[in-house]
Amino acid sequence: MPAPSRTSLPERPAFQRALLRWYETHQRSLPWRKNGNPYRILVSEFMLQQTRVETVIPYYERFLKRFPSLRDLAKAPLQEVLKAWAGLGYYARARNLHEAAKAIVREWGGKIPRTKEELLLLPGFGPYTAGAVASLAFHQPVPALDGNAKRVLGRLFPEQCDFSRMSAKKQADEFLAGWIPPRRAADFNQALMDLGAMVCIPSSPRCTACPVFRFCATKGKIPKKKRVVRKVREEIWAVALVEKDGKFLLHRKEGRGLLSGLWQFPSVAVEKNQGKRGNSQDPGKLLEKYLREDFGLETRIKTSLPEQEHLFTHIHALMKPYLGSLAGTRPSFPNSGSLRWVGASAFSRYPISTAMCKIAALVGS
Repeated sequence: MPAPSRTSLPERPAFQRALLRWYETHQRSLPWRKNGNPYRILVSEFMLQQTRVETVIPYYERFLKRFPSLRDLAKAPLQEVLKAWAGLGYYARARNLHEAAKAIVREWGGKIPRTKEELLLLPGFGPYTAGAVASLAFHQPVPALDGNAKRVLGRLFPEQCDFSRMSAKKQADEFLAGWIPPRRAADFNQALMDLGAMVCIPSSPRCTACPVFRFCATKGKIPKKKRVVRKVREEIWAVALVEKDGKFLLHRKEGRGLLSGLWQFPSVAVEKNQGKRGNSQDPGKLLEKYLREDFGLETRIKTSLPEQEHLFTHIHALMKPYLGSLAGTRPSFPNSGSLRWVGASAFSRYPISTAMCKIAALVGS
């Protein structure tokens, strides 16, 4: 059995008072906290998945101007949602948020479900997002643990809240549930998040400023964590800027996966050993083959442009852009649902990834 917590059961009210008193005077001013609007909290929680608060804020504010209500979001075409999300990355979040909004309108009459169990039935909702919305929007006494809150709890109660082990996460949730004051669940969870963001920071915690330091099991002695080395795959992409009458070919990537649903210039993966131009496997030849087989276009790839790099979460992409044109008199396709001829000045009207924006910048704005 695990050893009992240094903060015994009778001390819970003292811990809660100390944490909440600190929160009342030190809480972060975040736009989604201003009026407790459930829809705004819902949007913020999707945006905050794997993205820092300071990065999210400007995207959040622009997104809410475009989609001020859940019904506005639900009835919008996915392409408009992706356009409003462009630049924030992890586009599956935007698709899931859009699907969740449609499901709420369709199945819940436009009212966001209030409980964690109900929220887990919606697209894109995992345990954290469901707990966060239930707690922060509807004051349900359930844990809402972002990375900051987990760090705080892992230091305060290392035996009960060992988030490094998957098998211990359920135990941690059960332990924490008994510490959340039912009438101030949102404040309590947000206080843990803010404490982790402002005081109990990763490498140099400000223990002398911590309102719950006397309850802490580690007291500044930070347990060493195994460093997780993220594997990043190196990829080379040949990218075609095919021009016709001053416009360039864009296509919308279908299906799921990286950049799906976004507009981009036609591109193909290039093996590292596919080197010199003139080889049947050189980037230009690969692009011509791809454009012929996938789009029915005979093209001539001519001029290489400066290489661009972009780092995704798990992919480091080296992009090799090439200018090209239509070859011969073969008629080109008309604009269709997933293919467009777009002038450089109109690129900004389409949901294009940050990586492809770097390519677009090479041919003007």
